[in-house]
Amino acid sequence: MPEDRSLEEFAGAELDADADTNADAEADTDAGADAEAVDTVDLAEPTYDYSPDGAACAACGESVTRRWRDDGDYVCGDCKEW
Repeated sequence: MPEDRSLEEFAGAELDADADTNADAEADTDAGADAEAVDTVDLAEPTYDYSPDGAACAACGESVTRRWRDDGDYVCGDCKEW
């Protein structure tokens, strides 16, 4: 199995590519013109939660070790709308 990699590693490559594109665009503009800001990348939100001691399902209240995000809350597999 390959080694795990950070999402930030991929976001950094995307930001570098954006910076290169912005640098090319900036070179084409008149000197002294304000440069456009580089877009920021939104942080990823987890879709899954593992709690070895168990955590309450937001829908039914049952204590479970694995929960998935559903409408902003973490719910058990039985309550998750797949």
